[in-house]
Amino acid sequence: MFKRDLTIIIPSFQEEKSIEKTVMNIYNFLNDKSVDYEIIVVDDNSSDDTELIMNKISRSLENVKFILSSRVKGFGNSIVQGLEIAKGKYVTIMMADMSDSPSDLLSYYHELEKNKNLDCVFGDRWSSGQIKAYPLMKRLINRFGNHLISIFFGTDYKDFTNSFKIYKKEALINISPIISNHFSITVELPLKMITRGYKYKVI
Repeated sequence: MFKRDLTIIIPSFQEEKSIEKTVMNIYNFLNDKSVDYEIIVVDDNSSDDTELIMNKISRSLENVKFILSSRVKGFGNSIVQGLEIAKGKYVTIMMADMSDSPSDLLSYYHELEKNKNLDCVFGDRWSSGQIKAYPLMKRLINRFGNHLISIFFGTDYKDFTNSFKIYKKEALINISPIISNHFSITVELPLKMITRGYKYKVI
């Protein structure tokens, strides 16, 4: 069923300035590691040169794929389309603007490999207290919203809106259908994992 260890899904929209750097940063980092991976960029029909750039990259690199979303526009829909073709035993979502660290991805991956009972690994951007260049108002809204979700669902985890997490693909299949069309998918996926009793770890 799974032909790769890891699938990295990158949803993109109007990312011509960053997409090549993002993909190549992940590609170059993982090529030095013992991970059999694939990168899938799913573009939400950008009007800039994202498609042109990614077509060139995907033709030259075997484990990088590029597809145009055939679904209704939306961040969540792009991720779901990527999931449909993902061949990895594990699946992660990374942003197209290089805001997610490949070294953190490797830490996620090693946690799942080390502990076979885990179904997913979540990052927590706020636990270290070292968040930089995060606008104050956005930070207040983020913290209030995440605390509200954690209280409502009775969990200690407080970074649901961070999309950068890793899941066993089998678990993602089991929680389908995924109904969020837009950024709310970042909350839907971990909430379903937690409320349905899947095992997770926060790092």
